Amino acid sequence: MSLSRLVQVTLGLQKGHWPVKGLYFFFFAGVGLFFTFINVYYQSIGLSGMQIGLINAFGSLVGIFSTTLWGILNDRFGKTRLLFVVAVLGAILAVLGLSAARMFVWILPAACIFALFNSTFIPMMDSTTLSLLGDQRERYGTIRVWGTIGFIITSSTVGFIYERTGLHAMFIVYALVMGFFLVASIGLPSQPVRLRGSLLQGLSEMVRQPLWVLFAASVFLLWLANSGTMAFLSVAIKTMGGSERLIGLSWTIAAVTELPVMLFSASLLRKFGTTWLLFISFVGFSIRISLYAIMPSPNWVLVINVLNSVSFVPFQVGAVAYANEIAPEHLKATTQSLLFSIMGLSNMAGAMISGWLFDQIGPAGLFKTLAGICILALLLFGLGRLALNKR
Repeated sequence: MSLSRLVQVTLGLQKGHWPVKGLYFFFFAGVGLFFTFINVYYQSIGLSGMQIGLINAFGSLVGIFSTTLWGILNDRFGKTRLLFVVAVLGAILAVLGLSAARMFVWILPAACIFALFNSTFIPMMDSTTLSLLGDQRERYGTIRVWGTIGFIITSSTVGFIYERTGLHAMFIVYALVMGFFLVASIGLPSQPVRLRGSLLQGLSEMVRQPLWVLFAASVFLLWLANSGTMAFLSVAIKTMGGSERLIGLSWTIAAVTELPVMLFSASLLRKFGTTWLLFISFVGFSIRISLYAIMPSPNWVLVINVLNSVSFVPFQVGAVAYANEIAPEHLKATTQSLLFSIMGLSNMAGAMISGWLFDQIGPAGLFKTLAGICILALLLFGLGRLALNKR
């Protein structure tokens, strides 16, 4: 293989992949400038931890159903480009509506409408990417890394901007970034129609697989701990005296550590396999959340977030590949949506539990509880795999 070809493969520069790389870039750029700060914004306008938790919980509940619905529509009709356009336009209108809401009674429904459209993007992007890669699906990380680059660019700069303009500017900036996301989606190819026969029959095949049941239960617990942590980490930093600048920098450090792992994810998948990557991520999350619980000052988050490279990243790569491996051929997109729906259910439970715990026992107590849940997920996954291997 020539040097230029090696660089193209490593960085995911192959022709025909640019639209989906653009989707990842602009979507996660939006995550860096919006979702990193939205709960801090809610707190700044007077919402309590419980109210913030309820907003996230109901949004996740909507996402549980909408992600599966969008995945089924994609498998049934193969109109990927059209579905993206509809979802993007809906998300832009919804976030502008959310920006006008200032009271909890209006913010809650606006956030749910936003989740109805926004929740579809990740599973459809992942399914489209795996389809485009064909037999080279282990190179998923070389495409997904463009999302990390987009996140780094925005998360490293918007903290400085928001300190001068105020957090409300995030709504307009997010809508503009999603406009570029819309342009990238127009270049997507339509996907082959894969859904044949009974959907319920296909889903029943999955739930009868012990590996899938173990995977789903473990992911639920792990993501419950992670979602609760991520929902209130920025709020905890602010509560401990940190600034918007520190919040943005902490997430930037986490994203930078993703780059080498994402770039070499194909080699990691070949060397370790999906099961070991998931196990590494469970251990990484357990250590990471435990350290949040004992950090004496908000500046410690800059060091702790380096562990993103051995927690979130191997989970992202391993979980997507694992779900794709065990899915029936005609349910590839649906399976990615189901994985995201399980994570959405975790988000809902984690948001409600975390909001209440944050108000009752503070950031340290919250993170200690979530670390315990994460360790429970690790034990379930590890012991479950051992039991299945013996069978």
